[in-house]
Amino acid sequence: MGRRSQRERPGTRTGPATMRRRRRKLVPVLALGAMAIGVSGLLLILPSVSSACQPVSSSTSASAVAAPGVSADRVAAAIEPGSRVLIVGDSYTSGRGSTSGVRGWAEDISEDRGWTAKIDGYPGTGYVDTGRTGSSHYTFGPRLERHASFDPQLVIVQGSQNDWLVDADTLRATVERTLRTAQQTWPDAVVVALGPSAPLPWANSTVGVAASVSAGAAAAGVPYVDALAGRWFTSSNSPGYSAVDGGHPNDAGYQYLADRVSESLDALAAPVDSSRCV
Repeated sequence: MGRRSQRERPGTRTGPATMRRRRRKLVPVLALGAMAIGVSGLLLILPSVSSACQPVSSSTSASAVAAPGVSADRVAAAIEPGSRVLIVGDSYTSGRGSTSGVRGWAEDISEDRGWTAKIDGYPGTGYVDTGRTGSSHYTFGPRLERHASFDPQLVIVQGSQNDWLVDADTLRATVERTLRTAQQTWPDAVVVALGPSAPLPWANSTVGVAASVSAGAAAAGVPYVDALAGRWFTSSNSPGYSAVDGGHPNDAGYQYLADRVSESLDALAAPVDSSRCV
């Protein structure tokens, strides 16, 4: 009598017909096993949607709109303590509404971050608006050009809600041209556009301006800081941050504005892979 197979059980038939039936049953089982291994392999390779690393939405991330050609490393180097910084803007940059009337967000952020700053703020002006001067020489473009001898590592162009009567296409084109001029004048510097910001309800009138400035900055390849998207000024905090005129920040408002701009610059300087995961 031959040796019984280790897999054979007593009383089990092992003739040719039986073996064929076993092979037919075995083939689908092996196929299903291979499919299971394949699927589990894919699950190991591909992260699930819930565990994928993604930037976490916040008011700061909403405010900081990066530009493809400007790396986080370049921004980080430009905002270091001791950096030379040029800031051109309107009455918010000149400090109207503050106790002294001449200390705005630009002085606050420059002092907080230890920058060597040249600050050029002129009330009533903008990318297109000439203010009370009536002269285009006081718009942002010509004023940037007048600082050509300065060698900044960072250039911030702020505003401007004063451009609210300007046609959207004209404003967008002027923003793009102005920012490109800054890039050409200082090719090694990081140029950043800071959009209009104002306490409520004044902020509601700047939505169209912000859209045009954002579009112009994108066309020029310049990072954009969007105070409206970040909802910096709200119905809750605006009363405490508004000057008597309601259209400008007070001392606390300017410091608050400086802090939000500073956070947005830090966000632009943060490597993509440092974002938290949800």
